[in-house]
Amino acid sequence: MKMKKKESSITPVSNQDATIHSVTRRRFLETSVIAGAGTLLGTTPFTRTGQAPLVNAGFYKGMCYQPMPFYVDPVRGATQPYSPSIANTTRIFFGSDIAYNCMEPLWGESFTSQSGITYRGRDDVTSLKRMGVNLVRLYDWEPRNYHKKFLDRCQAHGIKVLVPVSNYFLKPGEGYPNRLELIPNLIRSFSNGGQNNGSDYHPAIAGIIMGNEPRLHGFTAAECVQFTKDWVSIEQDQFSGFSMPPIAHPVDFERYGGRYPAWGFFTPLLQGLSNTTIRNLQSRLFLAANTFNDAFYLFQNAENSGQGYVKLTYDQFQKPLLFTEIGEDRTKPNYLQKVDGQLRESIAYGAAHPEQLLGICHFQFADKVWLCPNGGSCPSEGAFGAHFHTQQFLGTVNYVDADFTHFDCKPGTGCTPGCPPCVPCDNVPMKPDMLDRNLTYNEVVKNYIGRP
Repeated sequence: MKMKKKESSITPVSNQDATIHSVTRRRFLETSVIAGAGTLLGTTPFTRTGQAPLVNAGFYKGMCYQPMPFYVDPVRGATQPYSPSIANTTRIFFGSDIAYNCMEPLWGESFTSQSGITYRGRDDVTSLKRMGVNLVRLYDWEPRNYHKKFLDRCQAHGIKVLVPVSNYFLKPGEGYPNRLELIPNLIRSFSNGGQNNGSDYHPAIAGIIMGNEPRLHGFTAAECVQFTKDWVSIEQDQFSGFSMPPIAHPVDFERYGGRYPAWGFFTPLLQGLSNTTIRNLQSRLFLAANTFNDAFYLFQNAENSGQGYVKLTYDQFQKPLLFTEIGEDRTKPNYLQKVDGQLRESIAYGAAHPEQLLGICHFQFADKVWLCPNGGSCPSEGAFGAHFHTQQFLGTVNYVDADFTHFDCKPGTGCTPGCPPCVPCDNVPMKPDMLDRNLTYNEVVKNYIGRP
């Protein structure tokens, strides 16, 4: 039985708007909420003991995974799609954490509540395996939650995971000033223990990605540098027996003042970390970028340079690259051809130059439900998914207090942790919806496992 929720002041920030267009991105939706099988299946491009090699032993065919579902509105009683605006007023969605135990109705075969009731699951992890996915990229992570079930399930299916440090922890006005207290909790939450009490990082973890698109979310390379230095110092002091997974900081494809996209972020990041050798940091670093550029730009001729972006970036920084987002929304003309080119040429280039390109993460498994709840025509920010949402539901999952590991108050209630009375976040029922495959799905599967 899980412990009843306790009050806490940690409030992760949702990071749902992690999408750009072409070389630059338009911020379609402001989310300033308070919280915020294939043939290579089972390969592990990064080793987890000792140093992380710069040359990978395979290629990551990844998928961005954040398919938030529907819920029952506590006021109207109506079925509504998740929205970042309600992320931290509901217990189930608090912190927009898709990978913790209470989200098992989405990614697992079933979920058994502490009430004793068992609910049918959508089993997304099996769907990912069938698509040829061998890496999952996550966005938000609440370290007070338990995640071992998700990590275990991915591991059992030969899928590795990029575990995230939410933007909240990097933002100067939020968790960053308390990072020395928060980092140990994050490390424990990435461990192989069922209640964040393990003896090592979970073996499903391929790497740790810290923050996402800093330009858009209010932090800089300077915060990333110091946070990373503190992370490895705390690893050494408090978790010396833990292995050393790779580390990266996903960045959007703006120039940040550099010559090419992301270069103006990579430069101060790597310079700021250049003298840090604790816990083999230099060999653990890889570069992460979110791009929606076409294969020609990435692999042949970036801005009339005569070379592709990947080679230019490797030559400049001598660090391997992983595209933590790549794809195109289906509102664009010829989007299928673009996605096919991105995936096909990435896989070919990674096979020929494994020291330069570690893998790709298609953006994304399913549409953003609050922008595109029914498939079809919807804003471009919502239309990157390989699956449509539907209005067909597996059932209604009713949670009890004991299902949750922490207690939080609604924003704006004037509550101070430890000083009740507080107005608790709504304990809303979740309604997992069935997903439909779309044409983007076919392109991913064709490239990942070689068949439509």
